Amino acid sequence: MREPLRLSSADNPRVKAVVRLRKHRDRRESGLFVAEGMREVGRALAAGLWMEELFFCATILGRSWGELLRELPDIQDKAAHAAAFDVPPGLLEKMTYCEKPEGLVAVFQQPRWELETLAERATALRKDCWPTDLWVVAAGTEKPGNLGAMVRSADAAGAWGVFAADANVDAFNPNAIRASTAAVFVVPVISAPSGDILRFLKNRNARIIVATPEATLDYTSVDLAGPVALVIGAEDRGVDALWREAAGTTGCVTIPMKGVAVDSLNASNAAAIMLFEATRQRRQK
Repeated sequence: MREPLRLSSADNPRVKAVVRLRKHRDRRESGLFVAEGMREVGRALAAGLWMEELFFCATILGRSWGELLRELPDIQDKAAHAAAFDVPPGLLEKMTYCEKPEGLVAVFQQPRWELETLAERATALRKDCWPTDLWVVAAGTEKPGNLGAMVRSADAAGAWGVFAADANVDAFNPNAIRASTAAVFVVPVISAPSGDILRFLKNRNARIIVATPEATLDYTSVDLAGPVALVIGAEDRGVDALWREAAGTTGCVTIPMKGVAVDSLNASNAAAIMLFEATRQRRQK
């Protein structure tokens, strides 16, 4: 990669394009997203994502260009095609979503996941985790931090992928990326209507397991060792009738609680509990 070019104007189209990528619509239409900081940029490169541009501020980062390349050799090895720019602190701060930027911002292409090819690609990527399907369905999730945290837990538990069903949030929202600790770069995350996702899961013979406080079955009492999809609803509305009907009376489960003031868990916490119960059962078998 060549030495970075100096860029100092906030009116530069490249700077404006980075700022626009904070919006869901611009990320969706462009197929791009922004990674901020050493960890996010490094993990996006390690995941094989295509980097379009990199913006670097030595003053904030505390590293020279040469030191950065030595610390993140993938910039040189995997992104030699990308355009690199040296920017002053004030401009770098304008481009970042974080309140305290690290001094490194990069624009990447989003990984493309489609329902039609998901099974084959997910099997190739995740089959070493578990031999049978383990999916998470975030039904109606609206908070990007919740979605990102679910993806983080899904990766830790070896899940095959996460579905954002009827969701108004995407996995490349800055808060979702941060909450996932960049797991959204490697775990398949697919946004689609609930009906399409349900058809995909039925074709995979995956049992639908819905977590809901209204259920009477304890979540540890159902078989999660076979092909399953764990459905977690939105915190304010829960899981809609489509998913509850698909699960049936033997597929709706509850996580027993002893609290006095609390009647439900944070959605990402519920997902983590369910996922690691599934891993416990799978290890036993």
